Amino acid sequence: MLIRNHEVFGQVSSRQTIWRYMDFTKLVSLLEDRSLVFPRTDQFEDPYEGYLPEAAVREIRANKGALGFSDEHANLWIKFPETMRKQLYVSCWFASEHESAAMWKLYISSSEGIAIKTNTDSLAAVLNASTLTIGMSAVRYIDYEKTSIPFGNALFPVIHKRMSFAHENEIRAVIWSELTDNRPQIETQAMCVHVPVDPSVLIEAVHVSPAAPAWFGALVEKVVGRYQLHLPVVRSGLYSRPVY
Repeated sequence: MLIRNHEVFGQVSSRQTIWRYMDFTKLVSLLEDRSLVFPRTDQFEDPYEGYLPEAAVREIRANKGALGFSDEHANLWIKFPETMRKQLYVSCWFASEHESAAMWKLYISSSEGIAIKTNTDSLAAVLNASTLTIGMSAVRYIDYEKTSIPFGNALFPVIHKRMSFAHENEIRAVIWSELTDNRPQIETQAMCVHVPVDPSVLIEAVHVSPAAPAWFGALVEKVVGRYQLHLPVVRSGLYSRPVY
């Protein structure tokens, strides 16, 4: 079930085009298992993932009385993200109307990569069909030195990132394993969560890396057809020479 009208989640435009850049093996896994993989946030490369900004920590310490925090409560609030990082699972998507040269280079380890193109409504539809309770939000990029975040909900840090990552223009779906509905469905300390999805609902098109050889594009078409998915496989022309 997708969480709606929530103070943390729900900041997503309708039918916004989003992309997921991945290696070919991950596409095969998605089609074979019919599931999206949500890695745990403490496995992400960004060391600040899920932590409070420095500005928020300073605000808590300086204004704990006005915030109604005791010393113990303030320290618990500052340290709690370390626990949350092991309870939060995230699927990350790049929001853009256009294919991105930067994303191909950042997220594809070889020329044999693909990008799934979809939109926020289709992603919301497959997540809403899940028995897990899932939130979805645009990530808010802030200066961690200067800008604080709200303290009303411990989930706020997971939808904030440093300005250095603003190029990711990220939409993320988030699962908190400790929600009452989610707890019995997620193994304790699981490194990732597999969310069942219908690929025919989720995927609008599969784009093949602009650096991929012709045989690889043909292979992607065969694999997509083998799973009886009637959707376009687009061979990227990003680096094609102009013809005038």
